Amino acid sequence: MPTALSAGIVTDQPDELLSFYGDALGLEVESSSEFPQGSIHRLRRGDARLKLYTPVDAVARTGRPDPWYRAAGFAYAALLLDDVEAAAASVERAGGEILVAPTSHRPGAVYALIADPQGNVWELLQED
Repeated sequence: MPTALSAGIVTDQPDELLSFYGDALGLEVESSSEFPQGSIHRLRRGDARLKLYTPVDAVARTGRPDPWYRAAGFAYAALLLDDVEAAAASVERAGGEILVAPTSHRPGAVYALIADPQGNVWELLQED
């Protein structure tokens, strides 16, 4: 069985994130399910997978630390793309925030750091 990683985001506004991840990063809804505990939307782009979980109980919004890496623990996920510049432009158009503009950080690689409209941080990475 192949090894894969699926990231998950807890949200009380799934429609906002469904729109953002579709428009900005090209993820498509693979399935949506309702459970007694809440709902899950499974999104996919190639081998990348993302789950949006909306619990039936209220969600506490703590906000993103400043700087984004200040709090220990799971702080960001990375998405490997063919064109980080184009993706960063799409992120801005879709209501996201550019934390670090596309930057060449080593030969053959470009990265950007972005935040979705709810403050979740992503590294967009392009490698030749």
